[in-house]
Amino acid sequence: MSKIHIKYMTDEALETLKANTSVITERLTENQTSSTRLSKFVPSELYVTKKYEIEEFTLRVPKDEKDRETDIYNSILLYERLHHLPLYVLTDERFWCWMNFEMGYEVALKYMPVKKNSSVFKDHWLLTQGKRRGLFFGVLSRCYFRVALSVDNTLDDPYELTKFVIENPLRFRELTWQSFSSEKMIVLGSLKAEKRIQAEYPHVEENTKHFAEIAKHLSKLGSVMLLDCMTEKDIEEYVYKKYKEMMEEELANRGTIEKIKDAVMSIFSPQT
Repeated sequence: MSKIHIKYMTDEALETLKANTSVITERLTENQTSSTRLSKFVPSELYVTKKYEIEEFTLRVPKDEKDRETDIYNSILLYERLHHLPLYVLTDERFWCWMNFEMGYEVALKYMPVKKNSSVFKDHWLLTQGKRRGLFFGVLSRCYFRVALSVDNTLDDPYELTKFVIENPLRFRELTWQSFSSEKMIVLGSLKAEKRIQAEYPHVEENTKHFAEIAKHLSKLGSVMLLDCMTEKDIEEYVYKKYKEMMEEELANRGTIEKIKDAVMSIFSPQT
């Protein structure tokens, strides 16, 4: 397979795009397959070539932003082609702008369609939300980091947790907003606990509030330096216990609500 050099979007090009988001958003919506019109807005070069090489690859165009099967394929492919690059490259917005606009433009548009009078282009295409948040907001960068932080070579299927995350990104999203999100051990332990709970309560619909609570509990441990002393298994058991308590409480509350409903119905039902 042939190799290509990676590129960065130039600083001037990036600043030009940030300063003209409304006009550029309109132009992008007019062309769903190519970003060549960008060059009309940038007085200099769009990209600069760097020394690092990657194997050339082509992402699959998803049916829509909810096409999880294609999302899994593309995310794993991105990881396998890019994970050898230095971290300073993988965390640089200019690298991901090249990926968004040149390497995966049509795919990125399917995942995150740009809209007029919306911050989608600025936040998800130009990664303007800051270093950590920006990477997990970025159209293709978040695909990469979902895999990078969930791949586990100790499992029969190293991408088992990756698939679990992409099937429902909310299982992972709350963890990424926290300062500990770069600690892979914490993410893996949490995801393994979540997966165990889902297996034990298959008929209970996931409550997104639980994921936020899990992240808060882990943040509290981090604030008192306990996370530094815990192993991945410690974290898994801790999250499992907390999550199980939430599930049992929710089931108990549902039972109470059903009893109240039955009691009310019995009052207003005609007597036989």
